[in-house]
Formats: sequence, structure tokens, C-alpha cells
Amino acid sequence: MYFCVKFTQDMIDKIRKIVVLGGSFNPPTWAHYRLMEKALNVLGAEGGIFVPVSDAYLKRKMRHSHPPVVLSPELRIKMLQAMCTDERMSVSEIEIGTIAARTVDTMQGLQKMYPDAELYFVMGADKLDLLIHLTENRNFLKMFNVVLYSRDGEGLETILRNSEVLSHFLEHIVVLPQPDGIETISSSLVRNRMLSGKTSQDLLCPGVWELFKGFIPADFPDMITKFKGEFDYLNNRFSCRFSWQGLEHRTAEAAFQSSKCEDEAERKVYATSSVNKAILLGKDQKPYPGWEDVRLNIMESILKAKFGQNPKLMKRLKDTGNRILINGTKQDTFWGVDLYSWQGENHLGEILMSIRDKEIENEIQY
Repeated sequence: MYFCVKFTQDMIDKIRKIVVLGGSFNPPTWAHYRLMEKALNVLGAEGGIFVPVSDAYLKRKMRHSHPPVVLSPELRIKMLQAMCTDERMSVSEIEIGTIAARTVDTMQGLQKMYPDAELYFVMGADKLDLLIHLTENRNFLKMFNVVLYSRDGEGLETILRNSEVLSHFLEHIVVLPQPDGIETISSSLVRNRMLSGKTSQDLLCPGVWELFKGFIPADFPDMITKFKGEFDYLNNRFSCRFSWQGLEHRTAEAAFQSSKCEDEAERKVYATSSVNKAILLGKDQKPYPGWEDVRLNIMESILKAKFGQNPKLMKRLKDTGNRILINGTKQDTFWGVDLYSWQGENHLGEILMSIRDKEIENEIQY
């Protein structure tokens, strides 16, 4: 059973309707397919659009999972396309290049593509707080319709009618019972099975399974995304003594800032400075011509000295194994990565991984 106060069934049948289902789809499962299929059938909708979230959003969402199993946007789109065996279903890339979750903007963009259609956004009953927020702040239910899936349709209807906000928009809300058999199906279960070496063929459409079945845990190494706390030794500000180019330094950062100077007397000032003072001095120091062309080599040389002359630090670096080292920062996307937009070249992390991997490889050889 479902209710839709806005239209009679005859009126519904005469209006072009499109169902929109957004999500991570990491990977897409039978549950996603059946949610879309049921909404299409009940509404008599002309089309259903799957909208995968952006890579940046998914990486933020999964960053605290260990390991963070993140399928590329290209693969998620390909999997969704493989899942669309029903000709009414399609995939939109409207959110792929964005940074934040943008439900209203996405729906408005789709509305421009289909100006004569009634759009129905699929949500779970557990997202009522989000629906209230979107309606209060972005007029969501004034512009679009919602399909709410629930195990308790009558109870949800009572909640909606008693809601101070949602009770004014019942004509825009369709409540449907959750399809049978999807309660235990989820993308997280698929990922967990893969990590434990178990099959998830029963949870995925055949086309999706063909694309997913080859993955193994080694394809998704864990990540260290902040050089703080137990990983503070990876930070260039970390205090440790080492010799570089004939001078003893207190931090890798001070050594790096000193490398902008050609005069040894000037470099000695950095060598005896605190890290904060070295950074301030470095901001005012004009690098010698060509310094920027060799700064990556300079950083690698400094870090080799730092870890090579401090065996305990080198052991801690090697103990990170095959984990991906990401210098999470908002200020510097050359040496690091902005963990919100997930933009950045991560040169510091790349150099550290290179030093680690070479050291491990040398140990294996000898």
C-alpha cells in the first residue's frame, strides 16, 4: 500500500514521472535495483535515474573505514550501467565532478533536463530529519516529490501527518513498503565479504558481479591521512636531529627552508632555529634561481637523511607496510591533499612511500 494525496491514480498515469535514486553505489546491489524497480512500477514512472555521488564525497565518507574500499567513479558508473537491465533505468553523472552532497542542486539540474516531468526522490524512512531540513531550508517538497520506503507504512503515515513541517506537504509524499528480501543486502556487506575472502554473488546483479568479482583485499590498502598523533613522525615539523649538507638540523622543515639559501651562513640560521621561526624566515626568503625545479629532489634528500640517521623512525616508517601515506592538509595541495575536495598532489606522502618501499625492498634482498 502507498498513499499519494496529490493525484488520483488516473491523474498519476497521465503525468510523466521520473524516479531519482542517489547514493554511493560502492558497489550497487540488488537492493538498489529493487528499490528503483518497485518505485517505477507503483508510480507507473517513465524512467528511473541512478545518481552516484562524487569521488571526493565518497572518499570523505569512507576515510575512517579500515581499509577504505572505494571504487572509482568510472567503475561505479559502469556497474550501474550494467545493472540497468530494465530499459526504464539509466545513470546520471551529474554529481560525479562535484565536491559536496548536493541533493537539491542535483534535483534542480535534473528538472532542467526534464522540465515537463514530476521528479520523485527516493529516501528511506530513517531520513525524515534530512527531509525536514531540506524542506525548511531549501523548499524541497515545494519543488519535488518523495518516495519514502518504510517497513511500517501506517506508522510512518501517522508521523508525517503529525509533523509540523511535513504535514503541509503530504501531497508530495509517496510511502511504499520496503521490497521483500532486501533487509540484509547492503554495499557494506559486499565490501566486508570481499575483505574476508567470501563471495557476494548473491547480493549483486550478474553484470555488477562480473565487474566486482576480481577484487581482493590487496586492491584496497589502508590509508594514513593525517601526519599527527601516532603518525606525527611523518610530519616535517617533527623534532629529531640529523645532519644534512654539513649542518645539523632539528626538523626536516627547517632543513627544507634553509635549502632556499645558497649562502652557508644564512643556512646556519635555519639550522639553529625552531620550526616556527624557520617557516617564518622561509616565507621571506627568496629562493635562488632554479630552486623550484629541484625542490622535490631536495625534499627527498632531506627525508632520506632524517629517516636514515634515525633508525627508530625508519622502523616506524617501514611498519606502515603498504598503507597509503596521504599528507592531509587544507593549506598545501602541492605537498599534501585537501581531504574535503580530495584535491592535491601529495608529494610529501609520495616521497615517504618511496623511501619506505625502497628500504623494505633492500631488506628483502639482503
